Amino acid sequence: DKERWQHLADLADFALAMKVTLMNINYQSFNNFMLRIGNSVFSAGMNKGAVLAGVIGARKPHYDIWGNTVNVASRMESTGVMGNIQV
Repeated sequence: DKERWQHLADLADFALAMKVTLMNINYQSFNNFMLRIGNSVFSAGMNKGAVLAGVIGARKPHYDIWGNTVNVASRMESTGVMGNIQV
């Protein structure tokens, strides 16, 4: 049963490592990059499921993902407790 959920633990570890990496980048570069625009406190929502992904935009292309899984994770992040990861 532990193997069944290992990917979620790996994803949470990645999110926490991303937070630490961003803090180090900000410290070394005297910047204040944030994981969320307008929010200096880290929070995350994680959900499992299907997504659609691709590059959009002609003038300024960027990679994005869409789908119900993404929408649920977004709602989890926006309603969660700051500084925590909601799964």
